[in-house]
Amino acid sequence: MAFKDVMGLRKNGKFAEAYEMADAEYQQDPENIWAKRALAWCLFDGLKVNASYAQKELFLNKITELNELNVSADEDLFWKSVPWPIVSFVRNTSQTEDASLEVISNLFDMIKEWSFIKPSEGYSAMFNGFMTVKEKWDRFIEFCDWWNFDNFIEKDYECDTLPNGRKMPISLAEGAYIAYAKALIAFKNPVAISEFIPKMQKLSEEHPEMLYPNFYIGKMLLASGGDGQEAVSALLPFVKKKQTEFWAWQLLAEAINNDDEKCMACLLRAVNCHAQDQFVVNLYLMLAKAFLQLKYYADARFYLDKYLKVKTETQTKISHDAQLMSNEKWYKDAAGKNPEYKLDYMTITNEILFGDVAETIAVVSFVNTDKKMATVVYGKQRSGFFKYDRLIKRINAGDVIKIRISEVSSDGHMKVFSAKTVNENISTDYCKNVDGIVSSNNTSTAYFLNSGRDSYYIPMDIVKKSKIEVGESITALVLYSYNKKKEQWGWSCARVEKTSI
Repeated sequence: MAFKDVMGLRKNGKFAEAYEMADAEYQQDPENIWAKRALAWCLFDGLKVNASYAQKELFLNKITELNELNVSADEDLFWKSVPWPIVSFVRNTSQTEDASLEVISNLFDMIKEWSFIKPSEGYSAMFNGFMTVKEKWDRFIEFCDWWNFDNFIEKDYECDTLPNGRKMPISLAEGAYIAYAKALIAFKNPVAISEFIPKMQKLSEEHPEMLYPNFYIGKMLLASGGDGQEAVSALLPFVKKKQTEFWAWQLLAEAINNDDEKCMACLLRAVNCHAQDQFVVNLYLMLAKAFLQLKYYADARFYLDKYLKVKTETQTKISHDAQLMSNEKWYKDAAGKNPEYKLDYMTITNEILFGDVAETIAVVSFVNTDKKMATVVYGKQRSGFFKYDRLIKRINAGDVIKIRISEVSSDGHMKVFSAKTVNENISTDYCKNVDGIVSSNNTSTAYFLNSGRDSYYIPMDIVKKSKIEVGESITALVLYSYNKKKEQWGWSCARVEKTSI
């Protein structure tokens, strides 16, 4: 029998005949490298043909034969190819209803000593296949340790592009690290968690484009009983990118639970992320317990009622804690009372996120209440505008504010991390307080504040709002701001107060 004859039968799809021929030749001369090679490829065909849960006995029998054949580690082409039918078998098993994952364990035990080419595309594909059983298979951690994350290829760190042109949200490598971290947390193994955290930190440092490593570093630090501040530091980059997601703030609250005010601020920001009630129902219960501990009973009842309402509407089980709370005296006494807890949670949470960014003193020069846009002056001939409603509740022209600025576009649009009003008198090269007398032009269409030899323009809306008249004494906060109509910088009153009647 010639090796070519077996290959010819395989090429024509005559796998059974090819196998019989190759097996007979091998049994006659087991030391013949070509006979062993031919039989190995025929067994490979058997794996491909039977790569389904329905054919699991035949598939595992072919695996057993390959183990008995003891294919040389030098057969690079074979070992590069053999992961693919394994991928198909594992995927099919994961998609089969009521499939026993014991078959996956048996398969894993049978291939652990194989001479896979690693790293390689096929080896990575095999890991991707086993990822389909990560949440159901209790040996996933063991598999990951055996596979070894050092074997990921460069392509594994890139997000795949789907046929419709959309990119997958995470890469294979990032998904693997996340799945491993989740498994460690689920099994509550603090030693293993502590050992894996540096590896996840290295991934985050080498791939800053990845979003989730920092999130799971924080979760692992909490699960391992690590330092809370370290967990907060790990979570901050993630929460900055996921500010609109309630669960990011919920986890941050858990990390800083030793600070009641900051913890409560994070919980309140979480519950105000506009998520559907059924998604934040457990957050309602967390807030009810937190307010009860602080003895804000009306607030505690408010959130407990929201929790109970969602549970009733969705016909889901009410927790034992919630049932006990709803039967206690404080709950009955709080009936009909309005929540009274006041906390500027936006300012506090923004301070948590962006405390490492220096604050800048700015003065509001104009407010568009309809569009919720504020124009500010924050330096000599430095002005910009930003949308303020998510950062600060009320803002008026002339207000002194502290802002943390990320960037300012060429047209003056500002990306602002945080903003808060402050009660401060400032005197800079772009802002100062001036006392003087009101004057106007001959037609009373323009008003000015005269102070010594200097004259400062008073915008007409301020004149009308403050009912300023010529000859009155006033104190004004004046800004070196930009006049769009005149296309020039100049001093103008931003806020005035009468000093005489």
